[in-house]
Amino acid sequence: MTRNDRSRKTRAELELELAAVEAELRILRDDRPNAGTFQQQMAEALHSLQVHQEELKSQNEQLRQTQINLELTSQKYHDLFENSPAGYFIIDSSFSILEINATGMEMLGRAKNRLVGKPFLLFVERASRRALDDHFLQVRGGPARCELWLQPDQRPPFPVILQSLPLGQSWGDNWCCLTTAFDISDRKAAETALRGSEARFRAIFEQNPVAVQLVEAEGGGRMSNRAWTRLWGQPGPDGAAPPDAGMEPHLAAAFAGEQIDLPALYVAPNGRELPERWIHAHVYPVLGADGGIGEVVVAHEDITERTRIARALEERTQRLQRQYDNLRALSEIAALPSGFGAAQQLAAALDLGRRHLGLDIGLIVRIDDRQAIIEHHGAPPERGIVNGSPLDLADTFCAVVIETDDVLALPDVAASAYADHPAYRRLGIASYLGAPIRLRGQVYGTVAFHAAHPTPRGFDEGDIEFMRLLARLVGAVLEQEENRRDLARSNAELEQFAYVASHDLRQPLRQVSSYVSLLARRYGDRLDDTAREFINFAHDGAVRMDRLIIDLLEYSRIGRNQKPIEPVDLGEVAADAAANFRAALAETGGRIEIAPGLPTVRGDATDLGRLFQNLIGNAIKYRSPDRPPLIRIGVVTLPAEHHLSVADNGIGIDPEYHETIFRIFQRLHTPDKYEGTGIGLAICKKVVEQMQGRIWVESMPDQGTTFHIGLPNRP
Repeated sequence: MTRNDRSRKTRAELELELAAVEAELRILRDDRPNAGTFQQQMAEALHSLQVHQEELKSQNEQLRQTQINLELTSQKYHDLFENSPAGYFIIDSSFSILEINATGMEMLGRAKNRLVGKPFLLFVERASRRALDDHFLQVRGGPARCELWLQPDQRPPFPVILQSLPLGQSWGDNWCCLTTAFDISDRKAAETALRGSEARFRAIFEQNPVAVQLVEAEGGGRMSNRAWTRLWGQPGPDGAAPPDAGMEPHLAAAFAGEQIDLPALYVAPNGRELPERWIHAHVYPVLGADGGIGEVVVAHEDITERTRIARALEERTQRLQRQYDNLRALSEIAALPSGFGAAQQLAAALDLGRRHLGLDIGLIVRIDDRQAIIEHHGAPPERGIVNGSPLDLADTFCAVVIETDDVLALPDVAASAYADHPAYRRLGIASYLGAPIRLRGQVYGTVAFHAAHPTPRGFDEGDIEFMRLLARLVGAVLEQEENRRDLARSNAELEQFAYVASHDLRQPLRQVSSYVSLLARRYGDRLDDTAREFINFAHDGAVRMDRLIIDLLEYSRIGRNQKPIEPVDLGEVAADAAANFRAALAETGGRIEIAPGLPTVRGDATDLGRLFQNLIGNAIKYRSPDRPPLIRIGVVTLPAEHHLSVADNGIGIDPEYHETIFRIFQRLHTPDKYEGTGIGLAICKKVVEQMQGRIWVESMPDQGTTFHIGLPNRP
């Protein structure tokens, strides 16, 4: 009898007693005893009734608490069942699924309504169904365990371990069991990987081109691969290597825990069967599970052919090293930054070539009639060589180089055909290496290196090719410098033309504007509206043209100032430029914030003023109608440059036009919307480039604009 049954019986007894009390009360009422006795009996009956009611209430509370505890316990077991990481299945006597948890449903890939009531056999791979039948027959007599493959929906089969045990009578009168499924896919994969690893090890061991032998402790139980047999022949009874290999001391050291690497072990010939060998041997111990050394691995690689080739290549390697050194020197020369300038590049090239060839002096000489003029030199200061110094062409080897139009290599002039040449007799040039330079297809001169003593290293084909390539490089640098000078002259002429043309254009334009204004004043009342409109168009066009010419004059003046470059305080320049916009800022409610510590740079104060004037003016002009303009001028000083920024909160610029806006006369808006000629940012770019700086913009529509300026950080 359960606790609930005992609770229900007690309650029934109480109800019977309560009914008896009520019957006694009725009898008392019917008998009508005397009043005192009746009241006393009534009081006793009521007291007995209250006691029984309290006991009944207590029993009801105990019954309610017991019910709550049972529900909590049931919920806990339900949670454990549903949330278990293993698949739980309640199987009935017909081996169908009575109940299943969430993990089981996930394993089978089906919803609960597609599983409950279905035979478990349907969800097992066909090849595993016989094992399932045997498993369920075994579980009739007690717990059972087996391994089989489940077949989920829309997924490949996977292996599981099934553990089942019969359930008690609390699950009903019919037989049923609890079957637990554990996914062992990872274990199966590990076992497969292990078998594959063993197969790969066997394949690697047998097919390895390196001769490998496994030696057990005390030198017994040797196992060799095919390469070992090919290298040393069929092993003897103990499988050991030939005695001449001398491996026994190394085996003993390996069993003591050492790793031995013998890069080149010489094995003397042993008759016709075993010729002379060079072996790269490696011997290392293999630790067992207990940490002891049970085996030693001996690996032999036949490097006989490699050693012979290495010896044969040693001399060639030395020659190639010389050529490599030549190419490396040329690479270092070619990698010289173009920002050095031609003179610095060529001087650095001469110094690199001088050190590479081991000669004291390097010269670039220009041939002018019968003179050889030193244009660039690389030499110790005590030699007193000065650029621009002329030499008699006949006293130098330059004439020979130009005449042969090829490299002249004289490691020891005294031992050559030029022992009586004035360059040796008069100038003391004892070793010489020179090549002709061509500039725009014409012979320019020579690049040469020489010393007052013979060179011990001599000159080979690599040195001669080095000089040919160096001569081409020098010619290219000289040609670039010549092109730069031509371009500078052309730009200067164009700027002068633009300045003169713009200046001369203003006079007739002012005359046109004046007469159009005079027509409007004198005859305006006699003209109709169309004529007055035409006059206004002509006057506005003249005014815009005048502004355009003024901006063009401003653009052409940049870089034409004759004032020397001097230190300029950018803080003062920015403050002066901002002061010119006080009225505009007051009208729009805007402000300008200039970061403290703007640097001092070398440049032209007027041009830098134009730079800030245009950037601040643009920020105010292209302000957003929704907010007052805010302009911030900041700086970050880096080792190589001062990084200035002018940021605003205006209408922004589409990234498509970030390059276009710096071109002259490029406008993104019509004149009726924003005034201007489209030349302001071109002026900014020219000012920055005159100082070898750079300017760029970052902006998005309606997100403001930031102009970045990088100016060189140098004294």
